[in-house]
Amino acid sequence: MYYTLVTGSSSGIGKALAIECAARGMHVLLAALPGEELDDTHNFISSNYRVNCHALPVDLSLPGSAEALYNRCKQNGYQVNMLINNVGLGSKGAFEKTSAAFYQTQIQLNITTTCLLTRYFINDLQQHKPAYILNTGSLGGFFAMPHKAVYAASKAFVYTFSMSLALELKQAGIHVSVLCPGGVDTNANVRASNASLKGIARKSILQPEDVARQAITQMLKGRHVIIPGAVNKMSYYAGRIIPSFIKNRLVLRAFKNLNKHNY
Repeated sequence: MYYTLVTGSSSGIGKALAIECAARGMHVLLAALPGEELDDTHNFISSNYRVNCHALPVDLSLPGSAEALYNRCKQNGYQVNMLINNVGLGSKGAFEKTSAAFYQTQIQLNITTTCLLTRYFINDLQQHKPAYILNTGSLGGFFAMPHKAVYAASKAFVYTFSMSLALELKQAGIHVSVLCPGGVDTNANVRASNASLKGIARKSILQPEDVARQAITQMLKGRHVIIPGAVNKMSYYAGRIIPSFIKNRLVLRAFKNLNKHNY
């Protein structure tokens, strides 16, 4: 029996990914912070889908937590053939006004945990084919983003890490994809901010369920870079051809407008 391990699976995109996998008949392991959200997700999947679902409470921001999660899976005999590295931490604010401790946690979650979990599970994935790795990046990983410098840089790492692994593991029979969503209504605060947006910015916002459905479908089809939504795809391709000085002006203007809406 093979399992899909989803980190950060108690809310937002992670929860939607876990439910999408369960709806497709995949057995799922939910790795997330302990609490009601994790319990609710576990209960929902267990009650609505005929799959095995296990909750694995863990704080992946702590050093050593990736190895501990891997060891727990091994001790319980959970054979993982799909690793979804979704856990991450967003941010918004002037670089110098955010604490060093916050950045340490953000880098631990967005970069270190993604890298180490992949390393710990890689040998298992090679034995449990067909095998997949899906890493959650961001459309922001392709752009310079004021007030999101560390976040954008961390997602740029996720993209490059994923593409490099995709090349390296191609012959090993492990397919690697990176999910790069734009704005997503992941929680009440984000939904309230997104609701105040206008025009193209508002049209680019997606629901977690839509992102998850497109992510799993395209991953299984073998696509390496997954950008949900037509507007977001347009932004990505435009960013590849527009000169940097024009692109940076557009980004600065967009962030000024977003700041007006307290986004």
